[in-house]
Amino acid sequence: MKTMSGSAAASALAAMYLKDKVLVEDSFNHLTAGALQTLDDKLYQEYNCRHITDDGSRDDCHLILAKACIRRIAHRCLDKYARLQSSKEVVEDALQFYTLPMELQEQLASKYGTPPPTTWYESLDQLKSLSTTEDAYDQGKLWRLILDHPMTSYVPVQCQSCGHVVPDQYPTQQTDAEVGLREIAPTGDELELRAGWFRGPRQAVVFELTCKGCNAVSKWYRSGHPQILLNPNKWGRLCGDQEDLRLTLAKYLNIPVRLAVPLDWDHVWSEYSSGSSTSTWQVQDDSARNFCCRLDEGIGSWTRVWAIHSNPEWCKDVTRDYLTIQQNGGRADNNVDYNRMKRYETIIKDARMDKSGNLTQAKTVNGYVLLRANLSHGSITEELQRAVRDFGTKKWWELSYDDKS
Repeated sequence: MKTMSGSAAASALAAMYLKDKVLVEDSFNHLTAGALQTLDDKLYQEYNCRHITDDGSRDDCHLILAKACIRRIAHRCLDKYARLQSSKEVVEDALQFYTLPMELQEQLASKYGTPPPTTWYESLDQLKSLSTTEDAYDQGKLWRLILDHPMTSYVPVQCQSCGHVVPDQYPTQQTDAEVGLREIAPTGDELELRAGWFRGPRQAVVFELTCKGCNAVSKWYRSGHPQILLNPNKWGRLCGDQEDLRLTLAKYLNIPVRLAVPLDWDHVWSEYSSGSSTSTWQVQDDSARNFCCRLDEGIGSWTRVWAIHSNPEWCKDVTRDYLTIQQNGGRADNNVDYNRMKRYETIIKDARMDKSGNLTQAKTVNGYVLLRANLSHGSITEELQRAVRDFGTKKWWELSYDDKS
């Protein structure tokens, strides 16, 4: 079997991308076992890259695909950071754009005090006041209040008339048509229409919902624009939209925040640092902090967790942090006992080894791709940081092979 150097394997991937961009993008966008097999076959058959040999020798093709996987996920997150560059004026206009529904005003007054805020801008001022001591607000306290506030809360996609919720499941138990959902052509008036995950991977589309409860028709789409993200009128704000909004507000308030991205599981959250040093990162949300416990839901496993930011020094494979309790320096609450954590580690290990992807929540094989390339936590962190440094000067599929990973 013909072998190939690492640099030649990297060149082969670049050539394949330039020849068939759509196939490569789609394959890495939702890296299933079938998509990985397509990439492997093309590199092997069309570009003479070799598969791993029986004696277990180093396979540069596998390593290149693993690095490409890392770089694409990192660059996709950095694209998000780059896209969420709303000016202070745009953010403030969005915070003042909507008059909050009366029921929501009453809820906010009950929880945070009177007078009730009529806009999100007034709500933010209220939270600043609650965080202020001696004429300066406590940045960490303010951010914790924001994270727990309806302004940034998760909102399911729903009928904007009666509130009937569209089930967001994958694999879906009902078709889009069965829940009253269909994709329609954008009108051109949408603000920052974007692709994203909703009942599976989606392109940048507009959804029309004919409610099964009241027959009202609603429209919804995914966007990174703060005016859309802050819509308080039963507008869906999924976990990715939540993080878009939180990143926008963090930038507006100058609070250090980085994305936490699980592999092979459809979710994202954020970590924040409230002190003068960014050596300690915190997670406010219970479900995110105890993300290991979601392995008990029976919907599949995740395989790794990465922290990603435009500052390469803040990027890291933080998987171990989410499999360690706080008293031992991790994220998880201390009530997650040793035997339970060991069981979670076994579930994740099995999912990484599963080349079919059937054991993961997203039915993807990113963790397997990294495992078969023998990449360690440290090697993954180095590649994440390299990808961030390269962002803007090199594409994710433009790999160099001058390292010893």
